[in-house]
Amino acid sequence: MALLIDFEEVENKGLLGWKEIIESTEKALADLSLYGEQINHPRRRLHCPALTRISLHVGAAMPYGLLGMMIHSELPIVSDAGRPLPVQLVKGRGDYIYVLYEAETARLAAVIRRRRDQRAIDYRTAATSAVATKLLMREGARSVAFFGSSHQARSHLAALSHVMPLGRVRVFSPNADHRCSFAAEMSRTLAVEIEAANDPRSAIKGADVIVEATNTAVAVFAGTCLAEGMHVTSIAGSNRELAAQQGVVRRATDDETIRRSDLIFVNLKEQTRQDQQGEIFQAITQGYLTWNRVYEIGDLAAHKIKGRETDSQITFYNNNAGMGVVDVTLAAYVYRLAVEHSLGREL
Repeated sequence: MALLIDFEEVENKGLLGWKEIIESTEKALADLSLYGEQINHPRRRLHCPALTRISLHVGAAMPYGLLGMMIHSELPIVSDAGRPLPVQLVKGRGDYIYVLYEAETARLAAVIRRRRDQRAIDYRTAATSAVATKLLMREGARSVAFFGSSHQARSHLAALSHVMPLGRVRVFSPNADHRCSFAAEMSRTLAVEIEAANDPRSAIKGADVIVEATNTAVAVFAGTCLAEGMHVTSIAGSNRELAAQQGVVRRATDDETIRRSDLIFVNLKEQTRQDQQGEIFQAITQGYLTWNRVYEIGDLAAHKIKGRETDSQITFYNNNAGMGVVDVTLAAYVYRLAVEHSLGREL
C-alpha cells in the first residue's frame, strides 16, 4: 500500500542526516551525468496571469528504485509598478508535494507533504551547493564569506560545515540587525565564530569560498573584489516567464564575476537556455562567454571532466534551478526512513 507521509514528522524525530543527504545528492548528480533525460527533465514553470507560479520537478532516484515528481507554488514579486525591486518578495507559498512511484512495478509508493516555512531547512538546494563547493574549492579552503541571513543562508552554512572545515566565517546582509542575528544564531548552532561584516568587500576579503544564498534580484558584490583561488557559489536563478510578466531578470553576481571566472559550472545548461537565466545566458548573448566554457556539475561529480587544476583559478558555480533527480532522491530517502520507523499512514 502507498503511504501518506508528513515530511516534518520524519524530520522532527531527528532521522534526517546531512551526511546522508549530501552523499545521496552527489550520487544523484553523478547518475544524472550517466543517464541524462532518463532520470531528470529540466524544471518547468507555469506563471498564471495572477502572477502565482507552479514549479514541476520530475526525476528518478536510481539507488532507491523510485521515480516521481515534486511540485510547489509561490507568488514572487520582483517589480513594483514597473520599477525593479532589489530583492524578490514572495507574497504566498504553497506546500512541497512529492509523489513517488516504484520503478519496477509502476505502483504508487508514497505522497509526501512538506509545509513551506521561512525558517525550514532547505536540504535540496543546500546539499547541491555543498557538493559543488566541495568539488570546486581549492584544497585547504577554510574561510567563507556568506551573503544572506534567511533560511537559505542557514541551510547552506549547515551543509557546508559537512564538506569543509569552517575557520573564519563572515556574513553580510543589507540589514544590520539580520546579519548580526544570523551570526549569533549560527555561531551557537555550529560552535564556530561567525562575524557580521559591515559591507560586501570586507566580507569577501581573504575568503576561500563565497556563497550567495539570498532572495536578491541584483548583484550582491562586485567582481572586482575577487582574488585568485576563490570559489563562488550562487543560488540565484531567473526564468523568462517571470521576466516577461514583471520585466526583471534576476541575478546575484555581476558581469565582472563571470568574466574573471576560469571555470563556470551550472546544474543544467538546458535549464539556462530554456529559462534565459541571468548571469550565464546574458553573458553568452552579450558575447563574452560561450557555451563550450560552461560545464555541468554532474559531469564533475561523475569524474567525466576535470575541475579546478590550480590553486589560483577562480571557479564559479550557479545552482541555477532545482532538479527532479535531487528532489526525488531526497523524497526517496524520507520514504525509506518512514518505512523503517513505521511512520506515515496508508492511502
